[in-house]
Amino acid sequence: MEKNDDIGTWSANETIYSAGSPPEFNYLVIEGSVQIKAPNGYYLGHVGQGELFGEASFILGTKRSTTVIAGSKGLKAKFIPPKHIIQKLEKDVFLNALVRKLEKRLDASNLETVNRSIKIKQAVEQLNVLSSEINKFGKNIKKDHPDAEILTSKLLNVTKSLEKIKIDLNIF
Repeated sequence: MEKNDDIGTWSANETIYSAGSPPEFNYLVIEGSVQIKAPNGYYLGHVGQGELFGEASFILGTKRSTTVIAGSKGLKAKFIPPKHIIQKLEKDVFLNALVRKLEKRLDASNLETVNRSIKIKQAVEQLNVLSSEINKFGKNIKKDHPDAEILTSKLLNVTKSLEKIKIDLNIF
């Protein structure tokens, strides 16, 4: 990262901050974008030009809950001192309550996204095992059995359906 007064410039895919680290600044994207990732690496979203990130830790009084990485074209962002946002929120009790509520919802949504991603990954792994077992079973069907062609056809249809489900679920 290169810093020039209150502007930071990060190379493509460079980490801005990591989950678990203490917050230093909020950031306003001037050019480029960032990817927001959960501590386990799952993608949660992105932030682009004219948008703010890094504020949740200050508003909720926590360490960083996500890892933020510069996008494929890098990032140029303005450092926003935490007191700037905090002072504005302290002046308006309703705005403060609204922003805190939204930040808590975002944090809960991020956690739910991670949990669902883990479940989807497990489902895809189970589908892989099931597909493999069906393929093995299909190879063991005796070709001279009167229903061999029907069984093989049905197994092929099941395998194709499982493959489609795996493709649909495989969002990683």
